[in-house]
Amino acid sequence: MERPSLFLGEGRLVYELRRVAAPEDWQAMHAIRRATLFVPGRHHDEIVYDDKHPDDHDPANQPFLLVLDGAPIGVVRLDRRGGAEGVVRLVAIAPERQRQGHGRAMSNLVDAEARRWGLGKLFVNAYEGAVGFYQHTGWMAESWDPGELVGAASHCVQMAKRL
Repeated sequence: MERPSLFLGEGRLVYELRRVAAPEDWQAMHAIRRATLFVPGRHHDEIVYDDKHPDDHDPANQPFLLVLDGAPIGVVRLDRRGGAEGVVRLVAIAPERQRQGHGRAMSNLVDAEARRWGLGKLFVNAYEGAVGFYQHTGWMAESWDPGELVGAASHCVQMAKRL
């Protein structure tokens, strides 16, 4: 039986990486993405967020919420790329919860979920301001699909991580 969530205890904090399924999960995910990833001025071109984007509903992809004390504080989507590879996408921690270690906890949970899926290597298009975070969590610069670097990802750095 597939578990719907993963949990991680970090000191007094217990994090849950929960699959987005219920309507309130979808609302929370979209709200965090809008407040973090799609705020005016973040991208060089204005990008309109699509809360009905088909990639979020593709069976090969799974959006997740990072939940702390019952409250969603982060989002990420894990996509199967083929074979034992996956792509980490749309990573965000709510603005008021950033720089408090929550991103590292989410990274650990995503790695665990990817291993559960049988993935051995992950890729990400890292926002240029987040490259240091990714380096500190085991990622290295690697060009894996330059064709991905368009739209919201046009100024990202491609990175990879072996699990």
